[in-house]
Amino acid sequence: MVGGTTIVETELLLRVLAFIPKDAHLSPAWEARSRLGAVYGGERAGFDEDRLHEALETLANRGFLERIFVERLTTCPTCESHAINVHEACVTCGSSNLKRIVTYFHFRCGFVGPEGAFAKDPGGLRCPKCKGLLVDLGTDHDSPGVMFECAKCAAMFQNPEIGVRCLSCGAAFTAGAVDELHHRDVFSYRLTSRGDAALARGAIENEFA
Repeated sequence: MVGGTTIVETELLLRVLAFIPKDAHLSPAWEARSRLGAVYGGERAGFDEDRLHEALETLANRGFLERIFVERLTTCPTCESHAINVHEACVTCGSSNLKRIVTYFHFRCGFVGPEGAFAKDPGGLRCPKCKGLLVDLGTDHDSPGVMFECAKCAAMFQNPEIGVRCLSCGAAFTAGAVDELHHRDVFSYRLTSRGDAALARGAIENEFA
């Protein structure tokens, strides 16, 4: 063992240094089936991807590699999976079974309701409250915009919550619970001058002394 690192480990780290492209980054490729959500192509050089990532992080922590930020992944706080589905959710019951609906505001009587509440008339739309005819958008009626209707509890609202479902363990998060989600940064890596020096010597052991 040298400086708390075994000979086998230092040999692996030197192999990983040699795997880094010269004057270029070792960049991740997105892979949904990977535990980390990304792979570095280590299989072509005989590396297990998890061990390769651990070695890359060790080398970066010791100054042999520089990290370059690529992406921040959201992960499940229950199982740490990156298989996260983000969706719009009902503010009342949390269901994602929402339907977007157009609403209208009738100036004359003040009625506001979904488009489906106004009966279609040859001359326009018939207000369900006062039975008046809506003819010209902006003159006798207006649209407050798109609203949402929940198919589960029938609630109507303008601004849905953000909901999250982990596709690995099934955990669900809405409203304030979304703040409990974890994050994992993904990096590319490139050699530092210290890493170049270790490769030139063909040895890394003394760097850990």
